[in-house]
Amino acid sequence: MAETETYTPETLEEVGALLLAADGQPRPLARGTSLVARSQGEPAPIVVELTRVPELNRLDYEERDGLLIGAALPLGGVLEFPPVRDAYAILADGGRPAGSGEAWAHATLAELLGNGPPPADLAVPLICLGASVAVFGPHGWSEMALEALCVKIKGAGLQPGEFIVDVRLPARSPRSGGAYVRSDPQRDDAMGVGAFLLMEDDLDTCCGARLAVWLAPGTVFRALDAEGFLRGKRFDDDVVRRTGELIEEAGGPLPDQSDRVEGRLHGLREIACQAIHGALDRARSHPGG
Repeated sequence: MAETETYTPETLEEVGALLLAADGQPRPLARGTSLVARSQGEPAPIVVELTRVPELNRLDYEERDGLLIGAALPLGGVLEFPPVRDAYAILADGGRPAGSGEAWAHATLAELLGNGPPPADLAVPLICLGASVAVFGPHGWSEMALEALCVKIKGAGLQPGEFIVDVRLPARSPRSGGAYVRSDPQRDDAMGVGAFLLMEDDLDTCCGARLAVWLAPGTVFRALDAEGFLRGKRFDDDVVRRTGELIEEAGGPLPDQSDRVEGRLHGLREIACQAIHGALDRARSHPGG
């Protein structure tokens, strides 16, 4: 029986060369702080440890530049980073899903974003924050919006020899805030809504919004009509209610046409209104950024 070969490179170039040499599968499988790839025709995979590559283990925050999270870092530690709790609180809203236990905390961003459709509890907050991922491979660096990765990952998001290096979040703008609200994730009709708002100086008028929705089993999308409606609006109960209705409309029609559809969409509207109120509260509580 062939033995697994383990490598511990120290540069991105070395990681890329190892993965390119193991060209038997289109995309390496991330497991913790390792990438697992199988060489064509070889029975045993190779394991590439990522712990010594500086770019994959960075956790940096600058007020002007934003947040950079290395792909080899466990999510649990990232969520305890003070700038994340303060400036990107929406991540913590979805970062500890009910029933996930310790496995979620120990999973790295390489696992969560690179092995298939990203978990909605992570993808929705990142989309609301305008996150992007940096990718390295045989042709050098590239960068794509997290939103695009969620779509491309269903096909050929990463090319042979490519891997995610880090996740990048833009600097927090003054008078901005986000919140994510979900229903019970164990239900077949689970859902969640993320809202990120940018406010005018009066803290009552919206000058920009990103609204993302997920519906079980795995549909994630932006509520673009609701975003457009909010721009220039002064918040009151009617505006929040109408935004929730637009998000509800964006969630249908659903594949399930049973009697539960109407109740599910009503639940989506209620969750959307909660997320908007939460984002508005956070924007108003941090007027200076």
